[in-house]
Amino acid sequence: MSINRSADTVAAIEIDMRDLLRAKRSRPSDASNEAGNDYSSLVSQISGRSVHDIDHLIEGLQGVREKLNNDGDRLHREIVQHAAFSQSIIQLTEIVSDGVASVNRAAAAASAPKEVA
Repeated sequence: MSINRSADTVAAIEIDMRDLLRAKRSRPSDASNEAGNDYSSLVSQISGRSVHDIDHLIEGLQGVREKLNNDGDRLHREIVQHAAFSQSIIQLTEIVSDGVASVNRAAAAASAPKEVA
């Protein structure tokens, strides 16, 4: 997605540069000073667009960074909750297991033949 967008941005800049250069070539320049000013303004226009595109990309990357940080924090909270839940399940299983063992021992003791002394 971003590679296609970057390629589109580069293609758009190249088209803009060609169009501006063609427009400059079609107008004859009388003095070299004017030509220098024309190229200076051309470079300013191209660099202005590039700076704008870079600023836009930086804003997008900052948004992605914020989303990743938020998702990381959320995942951390969910992992902690899951670990606490798992620990509770383990404790409950031990309690039930101990209870079943006690009942089995009591049942075994009750059903065992009593010795007469």
